[in-house]
This record gives sequence, C-alpha cells and structure tokens, in this order.
Amino acid sequence: MDIQRKSRVIINANQKGGVGKTTSTTSEAIIASLPNPEFNNKVCLIDWDIQANATSLLGKTFDKNFPTTIYQAIVNEDLNSAIVELTPNLHMIAGGRDMSTYGDFLEMQYPYHKKDPISIAETKFKRTFHFSKLLESIKNDYDYIWIDVGPSTDIKVDNAMVAADYFIITQETKTYSFEGSIDIIQVYLQTLIDDFGEHFKGEVLGLLPFLLQPKRDLHEEIIRNTKETFGENFTFASIVSNQKRLEDYPEYGISVVDYHDRKIFALFADIFCEIEERISFFETIGDVPETYRYNQKYLDGNKLTTLSRNLDLGTYEFKGDE
Repeated sequence: MDIQRKSRVIINANQKGGVGKTTSTTSEAIIASLPNPEFNNKVCLIDWDIQANATSLLGKTFDKNFPTTIYQAIVNEDLNSAIVELTPNLHMIAGGRDMSTYGDFLEMQYPYHKKDPISIAETKFKRTFHFSKLLESIKNDYDYIWIDVGPSTDIKVDNAMVAADYFIITQETKTYSFEGSIDIIQVYLQTLIDDFGEHFKGEVLGLLPFLLQPKRDLHEEIIRNTKETFGENFTFASIVSNQKRLEDYPEYGISVVDYHDRKIFALFADIFCEIEERISFFETIGDVPETYRYNQKYLDGNKLTTLSRNLDLGTYEFKGDE
C-alpha cells in the first residue's frame, strides 16, 4: 500500500524500561533506510534517552563517533550540527547523559510568572513544544524520523512526544507491561491531549508485542487480553522474540552473518511494512479498520520468503577481517 511521501515522526513508546523500545526504533529505522526499492527512505534517528543505547549500538555498527549530542544541538539551536551520516539514507543525532539537564534548560529559557495564570499556561506550552519547533528545521529533509525516548514521563519526554506524528506501543508479554500499555494510552497520552488539544497531533498506530522470555501460557493470555481491550486490529501481526542475536547486537554492533540475522531483518521488514499500511489508513480514512490484518511478506512462519532472501543487506553484511 503506497503512501504519499512526507516527513513522519515515529516514537516507540512505553513508560517502562527494557521492553524493546530501542530494539524497535533502531531496527525499524534501518529497514526503512535500506536501498531496496520497496524501502529506500531518507531516515534520521534521534537518540533522546540519557542512557544513549541507540547511540552506542549504531556507533559500533558503523564505527562512528558523534561530535555532539541532541542536547547540545538544542542549546545551540542547530540540529544540523549534530547530524552524522551512517549510510546515505540513514542519519543519526546522538544521545548523551547531558540530556538529564534538559528540564533545567527549559526552566531558564521560559521562567514562570507565578501570579499570572495565563502566563503559566503559555510558559508550559512553550516549554513543552520547544523541541518540536526546532525539529521543523530538519523535518523536510527526511521521509521518517524516529526518536528513541527513555522510560519516563517528564517535561523532557513530553518534548519528544508532542513532536511525534505516530506512536507504536511496545509491550512485553507480561502483566505489568500490559497494564503499562493501558496507562500510556488512557492516562499519559490523554493528558497531553487534554493539556494541548489540537496542538497534540500524535496517533497510536498499534501495539507491538515483545516475547522476551520462554513462551508460556501467560503470554498467550496477555495477547488475548490486549486484543480484547484494544481490538484485534490494534495488535501488530509480528511478535518480536528474544533471539540471541538481539542480545548480541548491543555488544558488537549489527551485522548479517547468517540465516538467523536475516530472520531478524525479515521480521522488522514486515513490521515496517505494517507501519506504512497503518499510516496509510490514518491518512486516508482516519483510523485502522476493524477488519484490518497485515499479511506477512518477509517471514512465512519461521521461514524466510523469496522477498526476504532477496533483500540487499550489503551495508550490514559481515566482511570478516577484510
């Protein structure tokens, strides 16, 4: 399903850590940027998390150093100065621990006048949308921008969330993660809608399940509960399982050595294709139809399809000691 090309900002969201946000963000961005005809998007990945795990992973993958961080670029009002080209299609702005002071920076930029309620509301708006305004300076250079956010709900994360066009809720198949998914949609995102009305433009594309432990009956029950709570069309067709390669990539970087690596690329190729289909529905009819089910093209069960075997992964193919 083709969608009209314009810049879209995507965040994989959850208020808890360790549920697959960075894995999803980096993998989706990489797939979207592959030079294959079915992808071939200009992509920028912004690491908003003070832990900077995406920066570490892609720095190792591409043997890159990052001269500055997203925080420094914001302070200097120059996002372009922090952009590093990883491939011709994939660019990145690094994260860093200095992002922990972003709230203090906003308070200095926009001080409250405590006795003036109108001024307080205006100041809250300016603080929350500070990054969103800066992002406009680079937004039209890309088809997609992914922002990797940390597991919190403060003014720092608010700044990223109000800049997003779409959210994907990453949910580990555990009870607490299911409850967290309900909370982020029904409480956190609703609060941003209540506070900022039409200025908050983000839509939830759906929920992406992560199976990070050996499969048990509880996991199937949580998937069923998710579909009953949000609707079957809300849950992505793919489930990300805890393959050993996903554990190894943060240590050594991403490389395609064998069939198991290709399966991971195939998995996220399907996830990205489903993202594009869901975006198309939102931008043509306003929501995902209740009858929608994505038909996987790159994985057939646990097997590679002809499409996935033909993916050109040259940038990521392991070259040994050459």
